[in-house]
Amino acid sequence: MCVLSWPPPKRHGLLAIAIPAGFLSDVSHLRDKTVKVGVIGRAAAIFRVDEILVYLDRREFERDGEFICQILRFMDVPQYLRKRLFDISSSLKYTGLLPPLRTPPHTVESKLELAGRDRFREGVVVKSGRRGSLVDVGLGRLFPVSRYLPVGSRLVFRVIRRRGGVRVKPVSRSEVDVYWGYEVNFTRKSLKRSILDFKADLVIATSRYGDFIHDVYRGLSERLISSRRTLVLFGSPEEGLFDMAKREGFDLRRYSDFIVNMAPFQGTKTIRTEEAVLISLSIINFLSHL
Repeated sequence: MCVLSWPPPKRHGLLAIAIPAGFLSDVSHLRDKTVKVGVIGRAAAIFRVDEILVYLDRREFERDGEFICQILRFMDVPQYLRKRLFDISSSLKYTGLLPPLRTPPHTVESKLELAGRDRFREGVVVKSGRRGSLVDVGLGRLFPVSRYLPVGSRLVFRVIRRRGGVRVKPVSRSEVDVYWGYEVNFTRKSLKRSILDFKADLVIATSRYGDFIHDVYRGLSERLISSRRTLVLFGSPEEGLFDMAKREGFDLRRYSDFIVNMAPFQGTKTIRTEEAVLISLSIINFLSHL
């Protein structure tokens, strides 16, 4: 039986995706780049991705990698904290075109009298000293915390209502029992090095040259259900994963548990990276609950 629930639960294991810095190589205008990254961020949020890795497939794409991470982080930050965490920047010019994530940190009450309905909130440390800190959690005033916290830190706070009053307490992200958005990590490393450093117990590579999903879905489903750290790999418009691996001098099959064609008999000559992310995460989400 399907049970609709909000807020959504955490996944039983961590799910990460890895996209190349060169994923924007087929567009040149800042507006188009912003929109493409927005599709990745929205897809990651819909399917409860915990971490987005951006790996450096070619050195010339390093600036694009930084831009991808900046936009993805901007999307993940609740709107009430963006002015505190992001300076005015030309690279953020088209962020008004980005789709809202509407994840649990973004859908909390903004009125103090209703704050007790929200168990957790994102916050930023505004002032700090020996006697404690002041934090902004988007409730119209700053809240005191009786410990030193680095100014500018973005943290998760538990909202506590006592005798008509509200206070906040910093907590570890691991204490939050619902899906809380994604983290972004620019590895600045090659595909191979990024795979090794992540230490996944399940690596899924997506490729048109992989096994058709209908041939491997049972085994993939079993592994997804038991995996604690899953990493899903995506290629770029210029190079698929097999091409990257060949250029880097390693065998993709040795470093992947599954290489899967998620869209057999595709009707278009190519599938864009952001489209591949949506297709793959949709299938993985289904197989994780068989």
